Amino acid sequence: AVVSTQSTGGSVLELERGHPWLDQGNGYVYLTHESDRVVVFERGGLCFVFNFHWDKSYVGYKTEVSKPGKWRVALDSDHGYFGGHGRVDGDSEYFSTTENGRYFIQTYLPVRTCLVYRRVDDKE
Repeated sequence: AVVSTQSTGGSVLELERGHPWLDQGNGYVYLTHESDRVVVFERGGLCFVFNFHWDKSYVGYKTEVSKPGKWRVALDSDHGYFGGHGRVDGDSEYFSTTENGRYFIQTYLPVRTCLVYRRVDDKE
């Protein structure tokens, strides 16, 4: 069963229970962008996106993912549960595009946040 971490406030442990990723071996780093202060990596089928910038949010940030399809937020550190500002819509869906055989979603990355995305099937 899929755990909706967004509706329950979420936590890393709850994410692990619904989508095991901690024991999935090495992750794959897609991006480490020094001036943007953004890191994107995937592990266990989840895409982790960190925006470490202290005063710059990004709209439509091109974020690489491993598979084509529909993606949703699985964990949002900006959620009110964590004392964040709730700037990311947890119900949004992100549809991948293909460029040179690689897959990307366009994401909103608020300043100093971590977002985790999961791929979903069409029934969700």
